[in-house]
Amino acid sequence: MNIFEFWREVTEDKSGRYIHHEDESVLSELSHLVGDDLDFSFPPGPIFGPLKTAKIVLCYANPGIDDLSLDTIRRPEFQTELFDQLAGINNYPHHLSGWKEWFNQRANSLFDGDIELAGKHISVFNLIPYASVNMDKVEKVANCLPSVWVAQNYLRSVLIPKAKSGDILLIMCRSGHLWGLKSAHGCDNILINNVRSGFSQDVKNKVKEWCHRQGI
Repeated sequence: MNIFEFWREVTEDKSGRYIHHEDESVLSELSHLVGDDLDFSFPPGPIFGPLKTAKIVLCYANPGIDDLSLDTIRRPEFQTELFDQLAGINNYPHHLSGWKEWFNQRANSLFDGDIELAGKHISVFNLIPYASVNMDKVEKVANCLPSVWVAQNYLRSVLIPKAKSGDILLIMCRSGHLWGLKSAHGCDNILINNVRSGFSQDVKNKVKEWCHRQGI
């Protein structure tokens, strides 16, 4: 089962939580490690942007939580939009409050502030699909989740080969140790962004060179 088929199975349970059924039993068994750090009122967010066709893929740990995003998910029409992101064909939802502010920083760094263009060509790929304020507890169970295995498999079977063949620029932005990717494997199109916040100057330069060669 590929990642897009996997996420088509998501349903809302009676408590109003969004969680994949294969993750549910694991999270229940390991609840003593995670506590209430994960917020399942958010639609799962492994994919934001057109993962199937994006020229640049940014790999992160998991979606964050802030007051703006909490306000956004209270509106059913916006929840629907976020669920639609799971198909991997829609532009990044930078018009949604919370998502806009986060993505604008990436567009400023990599696309000279052109958020519309960035939204068409960048996909954000999260290892853990569920939102949290931080990763302190979530990291302890990350590699136990079936949804994480599916994401790791997509990285290894699809994204790394696409980078090696020159089809995409793959940037590991956070939690490379959990993704299982901490080196470029000798590939110029795999970048390890070793800064805590934002992007290194080297990564910025390589993204601009890549965009120029791609005619973006």
